Amino acid sequence: MKIKNLKRWLPLVVITLLMVIAYASGLHEKLSLHALQENKDTMLNMVAERPILTAVGFMAVYIIFVALSLPAATLLTLMGGFLFGTWLGTLYVVTAATIGATIIFLIAKTSLGVTLREKAGGMYKRIEDNMKDNATGYLLFMRLIPVFPFFLVNIVPALFNVKPRIFILTTFFGIIPGSFVYVNLGQQLADIESLNDLISIQTLLAFSLLGLFALIPTLYKQLKNRKTSVALVVACLLAFPQNSHAGAEYQKFLSLYDSLLSAYVTPVKTGNIAYNGVNYDSWASDQRHKQALALLLAEDPNAYQDNDEKAFWINAYNFLTIELIVRENERSSIKNLGSLFTNPWKKHSWALAKHHYTLNHIEHKILRPMNDARIHFAINCASISCPDLQDESYRAENLNAQLNDQVRLTLNNAGKGLHIGNDTIYVSKIFKWFAADFKNGDIKGWLTDYQPINQNHDLRFMEYDWSLNKMN
Repeated sequence: MKIKNLKRWLPLVVITLLMVIAYASGLHEKLSLHALQENKDTMLNMVAERPILTAVGFMAVYIIFVALSLPAATLLTLMGGFLFGTWLGTLYVVTAATIGATIIFLIAKTSLGVTLREKAGGMYKRIEDNMKDNATGYLLFMRLIPVFPFFLVNIVPALFNVKPRIFILTTFFGIIPGSFVYVNLGQQLADIESLNDLISIQTLLAFSLLGLFALIPTLYKQLKNRKTSVALVVACLLAFPQNSHAGAEYQKFLSLYDSLLSAYVTPVKTGNIAYNGVNYDSWASDQRHKQALALLLAEDPNAYQDNDEKAFWINAYNFLTIELIVRENERSSIKNLGSLFTNPWKKHSWALAKHHYTLNHIEHKILRPMNDARIHFAINCASISCPDLQDESYRAENLNAQLNDQVRLTLNNAGKGLHIGNDTIYVSKIFKWFAADFKNGDIKGWLTDYQPINQNHDLRFMEYDWSLNKMN
């Protein structure tokens, strides 16, 4: 198994083994309402004698139970109220529950989530986009209404690439009302006869209304944009890979794009750097560009998967980069198209199938997660030191060969790709910026797959020329 895959799956394997051990040993059964009531005086004495240590121990136990998805959260929350009172009890419970939930969320995100994103098709990606746009509302809704299993709400967001920051905040604030109620009830621990009688129908209704209130902004956005919201649980069942093929309209785009590339991309040289220059002036005045742009923007990216998807986004990135240059009539450097507060890759966006994408999003949120470092040599940033824009588009049926060729062409370019000195290897700064993508930072190890490298040589990075890759 590759080291990268081992790192991805090891935490999940460990947590699963711990769950099995916990359930097999009956750990969750040792914590019962009767056991708490029998030992209440002992626990109160512990709090009186060692308040800080008891609080830390309580939170540690709570974190472990939540991280292992053991069914004892209600009892532990009651225990927190009994031992520490309403306010401190709520603070300890909410903090510990959030930490435990975040642990299992991150483990699921880095293993199951990454794998699902790599394998899933268009349906999954539509749901993922919907989750990204409305994650806060959905998660608050599920946290506020205490009918969704806590462990399920910890795992499902991980499968749909919800940001950790959003997960942590919605978990922390979303569980406060329910935790407060149960902690408050815990102060009457000795009088509780059954957990089933703790929450009334009226209380559940109040939580439900609170959850629906949290969904109002999301529902408004959905209605405003005339999108169809997909229920999260249904999404889990429907997100399976789907076959996809490049459609007729996309083939028209590729044909136009190829004709533009072959007409306006020509090898040139500036100083000691050879590169493929683009005749942006002629490209801008060619009507084929507008036709190709319209076809691309009308395409649904979710219709593709595997090499079709990878080729689509590489072509989209390169074409939209050219579109940005010709639209803004920039002839010095793409970096001039940024602003004081953001760079050009984040500033400009295009709507494909009614969803807006920036170049930054395409590169870092779509292409890089495909875990193919060769992509860095295929996308072109309209600069002299970038890997060259070729005079043909990328096609799914030839993609592996095209990507390998592109890597070799870049490494064979001593002016901007790879130059081997007497005791030093000079490489593009791409290897510095995205070191983790090249065998987890083993840059020289990655290079040896394409060219013999002396592992004892020093590694240095070339200066990067951001001048526009235009014709001289």
